[in-house]
Amino acid sequence: MQLITIAGVLLYCGVLYLRYRSQKRNQNQPRRGAVGKLKMAKILGAALLVWLSVGYALQHLNESLDGTAAEPSLMERAVTFLSK
Repeated sequence: MQLITIAGVLLYCGVLYLRYRSQKRNQNQPRRGAVGKLKMAKILGAALLVWLSVGYALQHLNESLDGTAAEPSLMERAVTFLSK
């Protein structure tokens, strides 16, 4: 993944966070508790894992289409070792 892509995603998330923090809160809504924050963290963590796995799969596919023999990843080496 290129540095410009990561920088763009970080900038986008930063702007969203700043817009969220600057908006006025509705006083009728209760504040989000620790359980809600933990649930949101789990969702964001799962989304990050999905993003990384899709990026890895696309990178692996790109190397296969180029015809270059890519060295096996850590997971592929572990599966090969365990299957023996």
